[in-house]
Amino acid sequence: MLKKLLALVLVCLAFAAAQDAPVSVMVGQNDKLGSFLVDAEGNALYMFINEEVTSEDPERMTSGVRSNAVSCTEGCLVAWPPLVGASVQAGEGLDAELLYTAEFDGAMMVVYNGWPLYYFAKDEAAGDTNGQGKGKAPTIWYLINPDGSLNKTAM
Repeated sequence: MLKKLLALVLVCLAFAAAQDAPVSVMVGQNDKLGSFLVDAEGNALYMFINEEVTSEDPERMTSGVRSNAVSCTEGCLVAWPPLVGASVQAGEGLDAELLYTAEFDGAMMVVYNGWPLYYFAKDEAAGDTNGQGKGKAPTIWYLINPDGSLNKTAM
């Protein structure tokens, strides 16, 4: 219990420090999953959806967070740290209008096409995609394609 609490405190401190740093989001790829969003170091970025919630959000979002985006709080944040930052930069192959920051769960998170972006703690190296398809229906973690759609390719 103490170990989990300490890990959560460290994650929260890292979020606070990172919120002032500029963030770059780029396109990564592999043979199995095709192209998907990564950070500047090549670490995969995920989104969390409740597939039972019908979204009334527009197909393209340039502000705000989708209504079917799921919050990741408390212990979830240890396994799925959010990508936070005050400013963002879109790499080649991304639509810069779809990349922005928005308040979600009390932090200024980096968002792409309405999806707050998260890392998966069990991705140990750039290019790892161990979080793809994790979760229990209806709440599932997916990579995001450069066009802003969900990458539902099974692992």
